[in-house]
Amino acid sequence: MDQSVDALTAGAMSGVWEWTRGRLPEGLEVFDAHSHIGEDLDGRRMTAEGMRERQEAAGVARSIVFPLNDPNASEDFAGPNDVLWEAYESYPDHLVPFFRLNPHQPNHAEFERCVGRGFVGLKLHPVSQKFPLDDPGAVELFEMAAEAGLPVLVHAGFGMERIVEPLLPTLERNPGLKLILGHSGMVDVLEASRAFLDYPNVRFDTSVVKAKDLYVLFRSVPPERVCYGSDIPYGDIPSTLHATLHAATLAGLTENELRGVLSDNIRRWFP
Repeated sequence: MDQSVDALTAGAMSGVWEWTRGRLPEGLEVFDAHSHIGEDLDGRRMTAEGMRERQEAAGVARSIVFPLNDPNASEDFAGPNDVLWEAYESYPDHLVPFFRLNPHQPNHAEFERCVGRGFVGLKLHPVSQKFPLDDPGAVELFEMAAEAGLPVLVHAGFGMERIVEPLLPTLERNPGLKLILGHSGMVDVLEASRAFLDYPNVRFDTSVVKAKDLYVLFRSVPPERVCYGSDIPYGDIPSTLHATLHAATLAGLTENELRGVLSDNIRRWFP
């Protein structure tokens, strides 16, 4: 096992991890809705093998994975998407492959290539690729994904300013769009929880959100709209599970609701 994984579940962290494992519902297979594989401009990286080690160490059965903001990405992210697909082929029972695109660049061919290859979702990052959520290129990709039945995970956390207002027209035109708000849309969570209430296919993922903010989320959003995420390699499974479980416990979630947050709410999209 990678030493960094061991350090998160042993030594000073052993008590935290023991508490966390003791509150996981019996027999639950955790489904991580937000993680990365590849290399990022900021130097972070994660391999398929490293991801699988972390899953095994923390008892995670499946993880949605998508490319990082790769410094070697071409205009259409084809290279990082290929790296992601190779990772998926190494662990097809444990990784759920999303491809990544840049709305500023020509991407119809890469969209079709990835869909044809078997990718099951799309990742968009407005901060890294510097686009608003109502950018015409982004709107077109949302609509293409809705037509293809692909979920879209969009970064909706750090560095974001506008989430609800630019997304609402797209959701109104595409009510069947399956949308995951990465990091729970924390810069706008109260407004988002109200504005997206009538759109049952909008999910809020918990990745690297503080427990106190997750408590607000659980008190503002129906539990079936929340899904657990780790944000590997920026987050880790033990501490993000701890934050999610701590907030859910304080918010009074039932065991069935907790099973939904940690697995079933997102698993339904990927049987």
